[in-house]
Amino acid sequence: MSVWSIAAAQSGSRPGQTEWNISRHLEFIHQAARLNVDVLIFPELSLTGYELALAATLAMSLDDPRLQVFADAASQYHMTIIVGLPLRDENRTLLAAITFLPEGTRIAYGKRNLFGDEKQIFQIGESIPLFGYPRHQVAMAICADISVEAFAREAAQRGANLYATGVLVSKQGYQKDCDFLARWSREYKMAVLMANHALPTGGYQSAGQSALWDETGQQIVLGGSGEELVIARRQGKDWQGEVHSVG
Repeated sequence: MSVWSIAAAQSGSRPGQTEWNISRHLEFIHQAARLNVDVLIFPELSLTGYELALAATLAMSLDDPRLQVFADAASQYHMTIIVGLPLRDENRTLLAAITFLPEGTRIAYGKRNLFGDEKQIFQIGESIPLFGYPRHQVAMAICADISVEAFAREAAQRGANLYATGVLVSKQGYQKDCDFLARWSREYKMAVLMANHALPTGGYQSAGQSALWDETGQQIVLGGSGEELVIARRQGKDWQGEVHSVG
């Protein structure tokens, strides 16, 4: 029976230092490959940090040459890789997650429930893409999206087995957001994976503690603080979790 391994990259980002952040992402990806991860998701705006004042300047297009390293890694390791960045899409700037599929496809998702000052910088994203393979369908959310039940319901109705979200969640908001995620997993019978920042960013002290809840709402694995790979593996209907530090 095959094992499906999914992971949250609980990474830290240097403010506005896109090239350094890309290099650090690749270190996470290489370690995830050694640990046989199939799907790897990074936090919200992971490539730039949550630096709203810099977002317009740092925004990339979907075909930005700097992103090719993620397409190459996805192909080399047969891994689906999801990174966070400000995305320039024609006349719009989206707070986006870009998915790199092993066969070369790139899929962009723009955050739909913008929060606070994000509304002054970004445009609202569109409906949720679904990607993956039989029995392993993945739907995306970004941070405040997780508070909207209609988004989780839509993901489930479209057949998602995994609701994957990159976030920036502080200690103050952590429990409330986890309550949402546990509820969606329980009510809509899909696993939910959350990848949070490891370090302070954009003036927020991130809580870390990335996690996965199974299809019944039970938390399978919980990360700590610092840079880690938080991995959940499913064989049949059984889940197991593990946490690995990233040096």
